[in-house]
Amino acid sequence: MRILIADAEGPRAKGLAEACLARNHSVERVAQGAAALEWTLERQPELVVCPLDLPVIDGGRLAEILRSNPRTRDVSFLFLVKDELDAPVPMDPRDGVVVAPWHKEAVLDHIDAVLERSARQGEVRKDAEMAGQLSQISAGDLLQLFQMNRKSGTLRIQREGAAGHDSVQIRGGQVVDASVVLPDGTSLSGEKAFYRILCWEAGRFEFMPGETPAGGRIRKPTRELLLEGMRLLDEREKRRRTLPPDEMQLRLARAPESVPSDLHPQVAQVLAVLEAYSRVGDIVDHCPLPDLQVLHILGLLRQHGALALDEPASGPRPSKPEEERLLTPTQVRRLREWSAAQRPAAGPVLKVLIVSATSSVLLGISKVLKQFSEFRPGPRLERVLAAGLGTLGHFPLGEGLSLRLLAVPADTRYAPLWEVAAAGMLGAVIVPNGPYGNGLEATEAAFTRLDALGSRPALHLFLADGSSASLSEEAREQSASLEEGTVFVLPASPSDERVPVLRNVFASLVP
Repeated sequence: MRILIADAEGPRAKGLAEACLARNHSVERVAQGAAALEWTLERQPELVVCPLDLPVIDGGRLAEILRSNPRTRDVSFLFLVKDELDAPVPMDPRDGVVVAPWHKEAVLDHIDAVLERSARQGEVRKDAEMAGQLSQISAGDLLQLFQMNRKSGTLRIQREGAAGHDSVQIRGGQVVDASVVLPDGTSLSGEKAFYRILCWEAGRFEFMPGETPAGGRIRKPTRELLLEGMRLLDEREKRRRTLPPDEMQLRLARAPESVPSDLHPQVAQVLAVLEAYSRVGDIVDHCPLPDLQVLHILGLLRQHGALALDEPASGPRPSKPEEERLLTPTQVRRLREWSAAQRPAAGPVLKVLIVSATSSVLLGISKVLKQFSEFRPGPRLERVLAAGLGTLGHFPLGEGLSLRLLAVPADTRYAPLWEVAAAGMLGAVIVPNGPYGNGLEATEAAFTRLDALGSRPALHLFLADGSSASLSEEAREQSASLEEGTVFVLPASPSDERVPVLRNVFASLVP
């Protein structure tokens, strides 16, 4: 078996590697997550052994990145955790954990289990594995087939443009868990995810036979789940015209404590989500209740005057003042046309990479982004700003399309991540740490690589220090990449001058 051990603790990594070599496995060692990403993309190991707190790119994030790449989505992971509660949630059925003190025997036992599972799947793959399109056979029909044949394994579904695959875990024909990836990088799980999957009419599926982890979030029998799912589908179809559209914006019109407690047993859960989200689609996504139930409660809250609309209940949404929008209607139309021409590489989410020399420069960018009324911050924005890696937020473009801003470090240790993140991107904005000098040098490699990968040119966005609002000729001469039309300077103050600059940056990325 090809094994990669990614661990910054040299003695531990060396001991595990020696134990694996004694079992005639092929072993390679690296010390941090970016190196593990690069090695895995090149060599495609069958198993990656790593701690969750792996430097540069942590173990959980490394697994997410590799699972989103078709070449490496089948790799198994063995996470070294300090406590069982530290294990990633949800766990992929191919993965495992070893709890401290990480005895070699426990690691070898897991490797033996991976080998056994691979051998067993190899024997049944020709007869038992299925793959195809949901347009040809629905998820409901697939699950009934697995139930009748008492299959065990994972049904994985890849939707066009989705950041990762969604899954349904099946044990002895019974559904035990489900997971759905959301556009902002978070996920749904359990029954809510299962009912969402039943609605899909398009996407590629594959069934991977094998054992599933013990436990699971779904307890209902599969037959009952399917009947309830069909009922929810019928009910939603009947009420389609009366349900609020995903893009509608809502706000609380009164204090949450003044809403009658007897309005609905779960009204408090919806009110809690309303404190963080205003868009109907986001509220439905991030409330744990079934989709139709969330929409029903939103309707009750509107009827009792607890919610107000930021747009009319029917008809087109009023145009926002030009200065509040990031892009003009013409630019949005061109982005839609470009997206349609680029699919499936682009899909419904258009990515713009914000590549920073240090995480601190992202804070200034995020403050300007929040001045645009259409900007939707990511649910983990504070964590992203601290780490310099992840989704800053997105701008809805209508018709199911959105512009996602993805933060990526310019540190060359993240070089393997640049190409993965750049897949299907609209363009990249490079933000050096300072107006010129060392900050520019720190981003040069990222600029050169991303400029070659993108369909649109990469841009430089400098954060002015003090009152500086332009680049000197000396600064421009320091790099050949500082070409006319690709350099922008974000003034330190006043803040109202920053919005036009950022608008010009994104306008330059529009095809």
